[in-house]
Amino acid sequence: METQVSEERHNHNLRHVSSNYSQLKAKMKNIILSVILLFLTHKSYSCSCKHSTIKYGFEHSDIIFTGKVVKINAGKIIDSIPSSTEKGKFYIKETSRIEFVFKIIKFIKGKEKPEFITVVTTGGGADCGNYFELNSEHLVYSYKTDIKLSSFDGNEKVDPYYSTSLCTRTKKLKMVKKSEINKLKRLNRRIQ
Repeated sequence: METQVSEERHNHNLRHVSSNYSQLKAKMKNIILSVILLFLTHKSYSCSCKHSTIKYGFEHSDIIFTGKVVKINAGKIIDSIPSSTEKGKFYIKETSRIEFVFKIIKFIKGKEKPEFITVVTTGGGADCGNYFELNSEHLVYSYKTDIKLSSFDGNEKVDPYYSTSLCTRTKKLKMVKKSEINKLKRLNRRIQ
């Protein structure tokens, strides 16, 4: 009799544990599905570029130089962007606008040969803008543009300025191989 009571108690405990386990398993399943759905529905933006050759970088740059950052002027642009799904609704977008003033070390490509050049970018992140530290030296592949930095569709025009991005071959001068500088000089001689 005692064995039968003990066995019934054991079976009751197993059913109780099994029931709690099933409930816990269902809750975990819901949590995991919620997390997966959260990641699937969240819009993610990142900088994505193809690796370019030296020749491609040369051909798609208006000026190429080595220079040292001597001044940084940081600012913000506040802009409104129309909703693509709701007529009449606008979103506010804040974009960094950073002017990096470079003292030219060596001009490699370009008609102008000033002592200083200002390059404007958004400062990095998902929009592919560069950020340069004060007093750092770089090889800069730059292009002239008249598209407003915060323009979401590229239709807003401003006075032309020089810019660069993470998608160019711009890099710290200490990371540049001598062969890249030599190739740029050869390419520049061909167009002169």
